[in-house]
Amino acid sequence: MTSMLRIALAVLSGLAGLFALYLIQTTGRIPYEKAFELGAVTLLLGITLLSTVWEGLRAPKDGAASAAPAAEAPASPESSAEPVQSEISKVLGLLKQHAEANEAFSGVLDRANSELHESLKAQQVRVIISYLMIENDKMRARTSNLQANLETSQRQIEKLKSHLANAEAQGLSDPLTGLKNRRGFDVVLASQVANARSATQPLCLIIADIDHFKAINDRYGHPTGDDVLKWFAKILSSNVKGRDTVARYGGEEFAIVMPATSVENASKVAQQIKAQLETQFWQKPGAPNTMLRVTASFGVAQLIDAEGTSGLISRADAKLYEAKQGGRNRVAA
Repeated sequence: MTSMLRIALAVLSGLAGLFALYLIQTTGRIPYEKAFELGAVTLLLGITLLSTVWEGLRAPKDGAASAAPAAEAPASPESSAEPVQSEISKVLGLLKQHAEANEAFSGVLDRANSELHESLKAQQVRVIISYLMIENDKMRARTSNLQANLETSQRQIEKLKSHLANAEAQGLSDPLTGLKNRRGFDVVLASQVANARSATQPLCLIIADIDHFKAINDRYGHPTGDDVLKWFAKILSSNVKGRDTVARYGGEEFAIVMPATSVENASKVAQQIKAQLETQFWQKPGAPNTMLRVTASFGVAQLIDAEGTSGLISRADAKLYEAKQGGRNRVAA
């Protein structure tokens, strides 16, 4: 309800109330006095009911909208669903209370209406009007409290939603490289396989493994090994398109999911990464004389008919093994 409409209803309600009281106090001065008196009271009741019902309907809609999107949680998405469920239950409880209050107020209006039909004595009309004013004030107070409680719940749910989204993102990411982790890779690959089937488009998977990575760890230590992994992850990411997904598959193994890409084009990307590695040296931060030539082996496979994610991974992994057996630092497709 807009501000102008609220003001208009308030003015109209006040005028109707004043006219009703005037008619009650000036008995016998106006022709058809009872008819005017009944019309004024009926108008007052109608405006009061319209205003209250409108407020009651508006508040539950706001509450329902704020309660709708429940996401996932900080630290553990599964365990953090409980606070969201609690907030939603709280909102539903508030809406239920408001519905009960609306029902009770409707009962008050029904009783007042029946009493108006039974008699139009001045004293009774005064009592009915006073009673309705009191009940209307109570209803407005309940609506105001409901609005405040729903707004509080909405803020809490939005905060939980943000925490849940962050937690889910962290749960699907590798903290060292910032790429998707194995779980994130599984989610992306399953989704892309489904999309490739529905769109009848090709889908390729590249699995890359850093050659002799254990020797790097043994000679230079694990912190250096971690730096090499981060450097390798950046090179992979710089060679793919926005629709492609790079993931840390495990240890020194990485995967690239390439939708709408043929095996020929995926092989070209793998060759491009291999060539870049051959022309660059990893340099240890703070130690310019420590430079390593890092190479990798690549296995490439394209999704075939009636094949699931496990089948595609197995064939790409077999190709990776073939590249290693062939002397490493090569692409097998």
